Amino acid sequence: MQETNITYRNLGIFLISLLLINIAVGFYNSFSKKKDTKGLSVNYTIKNTKIFETNSSDVTVDYISESSEMIEIFNKYQFSVDNLLNNQSANLVIFSSLPTDFMDIQPIIERKRLFINTLIPIIYSENLQILNDRKKILDWWRESDGENFSRDFWPQWLFELSEKYGSSDSNLGNLLMRVDIIPISLALAQSAIESGWGTSRYSREGNAVFGQYTFDESKGLKPKDRNENDEFFIKKFPNLSESVRSYLKNINTHLAYADFREERKKLRMSGENLSGYKLVNFLKDYSERRESYIKDVKEIMSSNNFQKYDKGNVLN
Repeated sequence: MQETNITYRNLGIFLISLLLINIAVGFYNSFSKKKDTKGLSVNYTIKNTKIFETNSSDVTVDYISESSEMIEIFNKYQFSVDNLLNNQSANLVIFSSLPTDFMDIQPIIERKRLFINTLIPIIYSENLQILNDRKKILDWWRESDGENFSRDFWPQWLFELSEKYGSSDSNLGNLLMRVDIIPISLALAQSAIESGWGTSRYSREGNAVFGQYTFDESKGLKPKDRNENDEFFIKKFPNLSESVRSYLKNINTHLAYADFREERKKLRMSGENLSGYKLVNFLKDYSERRESYIKDVKEIMSSNNFQKYDKGNVLN
């Protein structure tokens, strides 16, 4: 009987010890997950769309760690792409990155929808900043009776904008060719192709959604399939907004896209909406695949009805 009691007592001690170990492990894992989650967190900013008109600082900043939380945030702030582009939405939701579990979202159509909802507010807000610059130049030019003054008579802010858009020309018309938007349909389609709808290594590790090159190893990610003699890297960015901003600047300033800017000017002068489907024809130099790449971009636009993002919205 005594041996039986000792056995039960030992068994009880063992079970209690096991329970305490499990509790300790659970606590440690919970602490570790919180620590890891915070380290991999995705910042998001909620801006009132009036911020662009009033220069208000009315913003909310917080962070998430999972894709499901992105959907909750969009719902919480009643964000809708259609309402945004028709100037009917009060809140602009800007995410810094895509969560690490983004590529696990199923079904794929839901992942694409979330990619669109994430990228469009960023493309929209960066384009809107460009339009603000454009309006400032046009207002000053009109006040000057449309004359092309020598740069000696330019205000300081105009010098700064000229430098920002890589122009040394005193002709304001030529500067304005660079200070204009890239249609949302086009930017969105290119980002979908270049990032695999947000699933590529470059988009996950470097917020690189446009496949832009750099030759500075410290600023890029090395492609795994890069030829031995190649020295380029895929440029990485601290957040998605910087990635979009760099893409817009590339199209607006690089010599390779001068024909694109000329065609965009013609559309402006004719009073037409800036159509991504038309303008993509002038981006053959964006990819080594040239015409095949243009065909793929158009296919993405058509199959996902991206053209609707260029019609009748505030950016036009």
